[in-house]
Amino acid sequence: MSPERFVQALQKAVVHDNLAVYSELFRSTPVDKAVDPHWVRALTLFNGLDDENKHVLIEIICHTMVDTTANILGILDGGCPVAGIDGDVTLQVDGHRIGGELQELFLELSESG
Repeated sequence: MSPERFVQALQKAVVHDNLAVYSELFRSTPVDKAVDPHWVRALTLFNGLDDENKHVLIEIICHTMVDTTANILGILDGGCPVAGIDGDVTLQVDGHRIGGELQELFLELSESG
C-alpha cells in the first residue's frame, strides 16, 4: 500500500466516516435517551445552538479529528518526538515501511477536500 492510499483510507475512516456518525448522533439523539453524562452535556450544548453554530461545532470536531490524526502521523513519521518513547517509531504495511511523509500527505489531502 502506498503512503497516498494509506492516508486516503485513514482520512475516510477517521475523519469522514466518524464525522458522519457524530453529526448523525448529535442531530438524532434525544437528550433523554443519552445515559453518559458527557454525552448528555454535549447534546444539551448542541441542541441549544442555532443551525449556523451547530455547523460551526461540527467543523470544530472535524478540525480536531484532522489535527489529532496529523499529530499521530507525525509521530509515526519520526518528526514529532514523544517524551518517554525511546527509539524509532515506524509504520509498516505488509512489512513495508510507509512512514516518513504521512503527516504532510494527510494534511495536504485534508486541505484539498
